[in-house]
Amino acid sequence: MQETFHISEEDLIQYALGTLKEGQLSQFTAHISTCNQCRGELARTQVELACFAAVQPTEDLPQGARERFLQRLNSDTAPDSRLVSMHKKSRLYITSRSFQNWLETPLPLRILSGILAASLAFVAYDDLSHIHQIRQLLPAMNRYEKESANFTELKEFLRGTDTQQVSLHPKPAIIKTPEGHAIYSAASGKLVFTAANLPAPPPGKAYELWVLPAAGGAPIPAGVFTPDLQGSAAVIFPDIPSNVQAAGFGVTVEDAAGSPKPTSAIILSGQ
Repeated sequence: MQETFHISEEDLIQYALGTLKEGQLSQFTAHISTCNQCRGELARTQVELACFAAVQPTEDLPQGARERFLQRLNSDTAPDSRLVSMHKKSRLYITSRSFQNWLETPLPLRILSGILAASLAFVAYDDLSHIHQIRQLLPAMNRYEKESANFTELKEFLRGTDTQQVSLHPKPAIIKTPEGHAIYSAASGKLVFTAANLPAPPPGKAYELWVLPAAGGAPIPAGVFTPDLQGSAAVIFPDIPSNVQAAGFGVTVEDAAGSPKPTSAIILSGQ
């Protein structure tokens, strides 16, 4: 055929000579009945063959030539035309031939092949099912691998020798307690007193320092004072009698003008 649409000149000559197989002959006949070009080429070919036959001298055929020629025409090994070759390459032809070959196979072999085909189909389905399950498990596997890697890293970190371990606790509140310090000379009657961390006294009140005589008797007032914003205060050289041995010192809260004797409990004391 030419461009897969028309029958080639070689095939037309065989068609005109009647040397085509039965299958080729029926296919070409169907095509020529619908193709004007191939029908015209066939007519021209037939005229040329007739003219050629008319001018050729008549000779006797060699012995057995006719039988060999007919045998070759009926032989299955005769070359196929281009149209038949194209037909044999089609998917439909291959499928039909495969099915026909299967039908021609003995029954036991057909049963065995069917069992094998079913087994292969089952194995393929089973493999696809497992592949689907594996794909569903991949995210979980990746997550577990990541957690395992993190755990291994944490374990190595905790076992490290270059790490610093610190325990944390609630920080205790720093409470500064009031305190006082006295320097006293009984011979001269001089006294220096300092205080720290004292809270501010109530309004109209002040702190007052007392000397507690060793011989007993009433406490001797040694000065009134008020702490600053930091709670510090001092009493330096108050006016007190000399030669008074002191058993200790005390501080009370009194009126801002002072008092000749303690009127409240002693909040600081020392001996």
